[in-house]
Amino acid sequence: MRQKQHIVQRYEDELLHLRSLMEQMGGLVEHQLSLILAGIAENDGRTALQAARQDDEVDALEQKVETLAIRLLALRSPMAADLREIVACIPMAGALERMGDYASSIARRLSQMEQPLPRPARLALSEMGRLVLEHLRRIMDALAHKDANAAHAIWAADQLVDKYCEAMTADSLEQMTRHPHTIRLHISLLFIIRNLERIGDHTTNMAERVVFMVTGATLPPTRPHGHDSQPLPPGQESPSP
Repeated sequence: MRQKQHIVQRYEDELLHLRSLMEQMGGLVEHQLSLILAGIAENDGRTALQAARQDDEVDALEQKVETLAIRLLALRSPMAADLREIVACIPMAGALERMGDYASSIARRLSQMEQPLPRPARLALSEMGRLVLEHLRRIMDALAHKDANAAHAIWAADQLVDKYCEAMTADSLEQMTRHPHTIRLHISLLFIIRNLERIGDHTTNMAERVVFMVTGATLPPTRPHGHDSQPLPPGQESPSP
């Protein structure tokens, strides 16, 4: 009996450790995004570049999550909700690792830009980035509390991030056509926009995993996109760099 209790306690401790590793990963990626947003707001590539320096730590945590999850699956034979949670942690850790990669790429691009971002571009990027960061924070909270309803709301909310991406991309392409001397600036801007949008996509993927983890149900393969959603808030209909 005592040995059985020890095995159960060890299993519960390892499961708690897995959750802690996921929380640490989410916190690091949130910090990377916060540094990027500060760099954009202040036109300070050096601040943004600090995000890239945390990438190795994010990668190491992903390896720890994967190793521990595989150990739990192989040795503990989890059932039902625990099984779904452990299985879901592997792709969710992968999603966080990819977010960290995109954040690092944005940071390096900001640090290498030859001219500062114009104020309208900084404002639009800051708002898009704020939404992406908010969604990441909300999905990590939904994961911690096993809240499928909150995760589903985040899955649907990604459409607003898509709208910013579409509007800012169209505007940048137009500016490049009208003002060819700004092409290099707008290529960098398009790169940053696209990477922020990809971070948002990975957050949405995590939302799908949380819903499955909690309920066992899968969300529709086609999620809402910007053109199906409500318009942007006043003053943001056509962000202009």
